[in-house]
Amino acid sequence: GSEGYKGYGLSVIVEILSGILTGLGFGHDPRGFHNDGCFMAVFNVSAFRPIEEFKQQVTDLAGYLKASKMAAGFEEILYPGEIEHRNTQKRLQDGIFVEDSTWGKLVDLSVEYDVSELLEL
Repeated sequence: GSEGYKGYGLSVIVEILSGILTGLGFGHDPRGFHNDGCFMAVFNVSAFRPIEEFKQQVTDLAGYLKASKMAAGFEEILYPGEIEHRNTQKRLQDGIFVEDSTWGKLVDLSVEYDVSELLEL
């Protein structure tokens, strides 16, 4: 539909800010150092509006997204960052799995650099 131009415009702006602005190229043929540009923006929300109003509207937006009609074949509607938040909470609770072979290498390195007492064995 006609709403497609918004996504296109947003993707072009992201490409400009994270690729061209950083000197790392753009698209399928980056001409910079490597294809790994990054752009971060920090906003003082309270300079625009009261922070509590902003937070409430973000919460309302998340609810609106969750209430959208779900596409066939999906079990849940997720908003950006939701999976990562869940994974963070799970890892804080359960820890981070490390394969035995990797753990063995870390133990060997800790002995080599005389820091094995720092490991929780």
